[in-house]
Amino acid sequence: MPAPSPEALRELLDKQAVTEVLLGYCRAIDRRDADLMRRVYWPDAIDDHAVFKGDVEAFIAYSFPFMEGVMSQHSITNIWVDITGPHNAFSECYFQGFHDFPAEGGERLERVVGGRYLDRHERRGDEWRIIARTLAIDWYHERPGNSVWDSGRYAGLKNRGGPKPADPLYRLHPKGAGL
Repeated sequence: MPAPSPEALRELLDKQAVTEVLLGYCRAIDRRDADLMRRVYWPDAIDDHAVFKGDVEAFIAYSFPFMEGVMSQHSITNIWVDITGPHNAFSECYFQGFHDFPAEGGERLERVVGGRYLDRHERRGDEWRIIARTLAIDWYHERPGNSVWDSGRYAGLKNRGGPKPADPLYRLHPKGAGL
């Protein structure tokens, strides 16, 4: 088998870098890690996120308080990255976002949303980030939640997921909260 061309290797590395940006978004939103979120988007990027449209700082200011008390897990699949130029790429990836919200009267609400992130990416220097995101919601489901976090089986979990810096990721990773 012949060795891959330098162009093919560059495209493969670029696609991996874009994929890591997409994965970084999921971690940033679930951990409510503003520093990581700023490394996902260029400062002049625009996110059209269904019920929100604005730049990264406005997105953080909107979404992080909205997520207060919410346990969430965002997952992406079917990642397709098209390198459209030496400094540009387009990606589509499917997502599912599970959200366990506090509701009235101490109850919980579970909302699961499925759709796609449609992103334009730019490479500046050697770094890829999102310059424009459009969230396409394909389906959602809401139901009363039944999780009980303050008593029962999981009340005292040491390794319960949560926002930065309480999440175990920041305690266990060698870089700590400086990730």
